[in-house]
Amino acid sequence: MKVGIALSGGVDSAVALYLLLKEGHEVKAFHMKTKDDEFFIRKEIKKKVCCSPSDTADAIRIAHSLGVEIEIVDVREIFREKVIKPFKADLLRGLTPNPCVHCNRYVKFGYFMDYVLSQGFDAFASGHYVRVEFSDRYGKKVLKKGIDKKKDQSYFLARIEPWRIEKLLFPNGNHTKEEIRKIAEEAGIHVAKKQESQDVCFIPDGNLENFLEEEGIKLTEGRVITMGEEIVGTHLGYPLYTIGQRRGMKIEKFGRRFYVKEKIPEENLLVVSELEGVFFSGLVAIDPVWHVDVPEKFRCVCRVRKKAEEAPAIVKVKDGEVEVSFEKKVFAVTPGQIAAFYDEDTLLGGAIIKEGIS
Repeated sequence: MKVGIALSGGVDSAVALYLLLKEGHEVKAFHMKTKDDEFFIRKEIKKKVCCSPSDTADAIRIAHSLGVEIEIVDVREIFREKVIKPFKADLLRGLTPNPCVHCNRYVKFGYFMDYVLSQGFDAFASGHYVRVEFSDRYGKKVLKKGIDKKKDQSYFLARIEPWRIEKLLFPNGNHTKEEIRKIAEEAGIHVAKKQESQDVCFIPDGNLENFLEEEGIKLTEGRVITMGEEIVGTHLGYPLYTIGQRRGMKIEKFGRRFYVKEKIPEENLLVVSELEGVFFSGLVAIDPVWHVDVPEKFRCVCRVRKKAEEAPAIVKVKDGEVEVSFEKKVFAVTPGQIAAFYDEDTLLGGAIIKEGIS
C-alpha cells in the first residue's frame, strides 16, 4: 500500500514510519510547517512544542536514516485561519478553546491529509496512540482508544470528519509509549529519548498574555465576584482564566478558596464559587460530529477534557445540540472545550461545549 505519513520529528511518528516500512508499505514522509522558523527563534521555549525548526531538522534526519523521501508542506496560512484566529476570537468570547482538536480537524486531518492523498497515496498515517478497527456493532471502521490508556489520543480526534477514518493508519495504537521508545532505541532512531511536546505550538513560551498582546489585545484588570455579586478580589484579564481555576486571582477574602465558575466578557468579570459550585450535573454542546450513527437518546461515557475522568451519561441529540446528563457531577465543565463521547473503547464523536448545567 502507498502510505503518506505525517512525520513531526518526534519519536512517535518516527516509530510509526519504521513500523509501516517493516510491514512492507511504500511510504513517503510529509512534514508540516505551521509557523515561520524565525518565530521560534525569537521565543523563549519553556516546554517542548511541535513544529519548531529543530523538529524539521529531526524529521529530515529520520526520513533520510530510514531511506524515505520527505516533503515539507507549508500550512501556515490555513493554520492561522483555522486555528490561531478562532483561538483568539474564542478567548475574547470568554471560552477556553482546544486548538489541537481544531488543528486536527481542519489542518492535520483536513488540508494536510487532503494534500497527501492527492499525491496518489492510499492512506494517511500518523504517530497518534489511536486504533482503527472494523466494528461489527456499527458496521464500519471506527476510531478506538490506544491500548496505552495514559497516552490515548482519541480525544483529540473526536471532531475529524468520519469519512476520513477509512483512510487512516495509526501503527502506534497497539503499543505503549515504553514499547515505542524501546523500538526506537533498537532501530537506532536518534530521537528515541526526545522530550514530548506539551504546550500549544504557537505559544511556545506558554505566556497567553504575550500572545494576546502580539495579536493586538491589551488586557485590563477586572473584578472577581461571587454568585451573590460580592466583590472578593481582582483578576488580570478574563481570557487568562478557565472554569475551575483557583490560582492567578488577587483574592481579598482570606480563608476561603474560590474557583472560577463563569466568565462575563462584556463586563470583564470573573464569577467565582467555592469548590462544590464548579461541579456540574450536565452540559449543552453544539456542532456535533458523529463518527457513527447515534439515536436521539443513548447512554455512553463522556470526557469533557483530555485529562478529565470519563463520566457515565445520558445523551440527547436534537436540532444540532447535544444535551448531556451525568450520573455523577463533573468538575469544571468548560465552554469552548470538547465533549468526547465513547461506547467503551469506541469513539462515537465530539461536540463543542456551549455551557455547563449546574
